[in-house]
Amino acid sequence: MRKVRKTNRQPKGEAFMAFDIGSTSIKLCIAQVQGRSITIERLVETPLPPNAVREGTLLEPDTVAKALRETLQQAGKHPKAAVLTIAGPHTTARPVRLPPMPVEVLEKSIQFEAGRYLPSAAEEHFIGFEVVEQGEEYLEILLVAAPRASTEAFIDLIEKHNIEVELVELQPFAFWRAIQTAYRGHTPPAYAFVDIGGGHTQVSVVRGPLLALTRHIPIAGETLSAALKGYFHYSDEEAEQIKRGLNLADLIEHIPQENPPLRLVQPILDELIREIRRSLNYYQSQFQSQKGREGRVERLYLAGGTARMQGIATYFEHKMGIPTQVFDPFQSEAVNFGNFVPDPEMLGCQWVNALGATMIPIEQAERDIWYAATESLEEVAA
Repeated sequence: MRKVRKTNRQPKGEAFMAFDIGSTSIKLCIAQVQGRSITIERLVETPLPPNAVREGTLLEPDTVAKALRETLQQAGKHPKAAVLTIAGPHTTARPVRLPPMPVEVLEKSIQFEAGRYLPSAAEEHFIGFEVVEQGEEYLEILLVAAPRASTEAFIDLIEKHNIEVELVELQPFAFWRAIQTAYRGHTPPAYAFVDIGGGHTQVSVVRGPLLALTRHIPIAGETLSAALKGYFHYSDEEAEQIKRGLNLADLIEHIPQENPPLRLVQPILDELIREIRRSLNYYQSQFQSQKGREGRVERLYLAGGTARMQGIATYFEHKMGIPTQVFDPFQSEAVNFGNFVPDPEMLGCQWVNALGATMIPIEQAERDIWYAATESLEEVAA
């Protein structure tokens, strides 16, 4: 189970709603699922003031509640159930290798097994797992956990507006699903995706069917904005405007000497890239030690609000030596707009998590097809 809380119902053939509540805004996506694609009905974004939400924790409930009311009013008619995507340095998603045991036994003992991998007591977390591989000598699972207090704070906030939170999902899984749905599974054997948000950056690595690594880095868009405001005494609006006007590809041509703001942000970006490279090197060392063969990351996908910066993919590819692109789900054949016309300021890279969450029924349907095909093959073999 990739979700840290779920109901038995998997909504199909109806409007699906997802929330992405980050450090800078609330994003709401309402979409209809049709086969292996979605049709977007509404996208609504409401800005949040600084520190209303920080590192996945709700700090100013009244402020966020007001923004949520504005979001729902702007959305108009909406479903009465939703998915909530969450993130933050205290969430956990990692592969864990355990002694062999029946899944039924693990379900009863997961609190104990998970305790050694969590930053605080297991009972303080929502915990879930998914079996990845079951061998004679080991059981490999994907452990998923989120702090109970901070997660329940967001759930309560939404449910006070007469919306049932049916699913809570860690954001890397929504991002991963959006990529898999957009490319119909035609992705490299191993790739990484990086969500560069406002308060933090999250780097994740996928190897085959497994989320092999996910890590938070406390360098993101707000880090760049704070540097620009502190050095040049810009206002929030001026810093954002300057940031959007920078072209990071100019760094490759050694132009920053003629552009003081670009020169200021370069060492911050380089430090972020170094941290991403450390994460990929760690994954590489772990994979080689476990499998005895290479699992090189072949592509890097960027998303998040900071991925809007001009030339960011070009600069990351130059520094990382890995083919890099800004992931835009709006350009995918799996995403349709129907009668909805998105604002020109809405870029797909900012909506990856909310869109990915609305694609849950697609993933569920494909799993049902796979299981049905597997059972049919087993019957033939018998």
